[in-house]
Amino acid sequence: MRNILEKMDMQNIRRLYGLASIISLILGMCIYLFFRNSNMLIFTWIPKLEFIEDIYFPLKPSLITSMFLYNLPDALWFLSGILFIRFLWFNKQREQRIYLISFYSLGAIFETSQLSKNIPGTFDLLDLFFMGITASIEGLLYKLFSKRSLG
Repeated sequence: MRNILEKMDMQNIRRLYGLASIISLILGMCIYLFFRNSNMLIFTWIPKLEFIEDIYFPLKPSLITSMFLYNLPDALWFLSGILFIRFLWFNKQREQRIYLISFYSLGAIFETSQLSKNIPGTFDLLDLFFMGITASIEGLLYKLFSKRSLG
């Protein structure tokens, strides 16, 4: 009976990772939709919807606002990817670790490749910093909760 309850608990934790991944992705998208102007690079790839101009809330410029607008969405999307990898390979620690290291590397490569004029986007050292902080905090929380769940 205890084994069944532990399995159910682990499945609930796995579902929580999937849900948190989706929520993190949506929050990052909402920052773009509500607080960034519609003259962004992303709208050269996808069609700009007419209502976007109506839901735009300009924020007073400051360092905090800048980090909220430009660095937090990337960190949330990065977190979403990490949580999704944890969700997909929940019970396979080795595969999870390999995919996470690959994901971390791809994120860093993508950001630093923006130093080149051939890659669209703007390199921002704070993006790398926020991605590193996000990965570190998520990793610490994962270790804390996985140890608590398993023992």
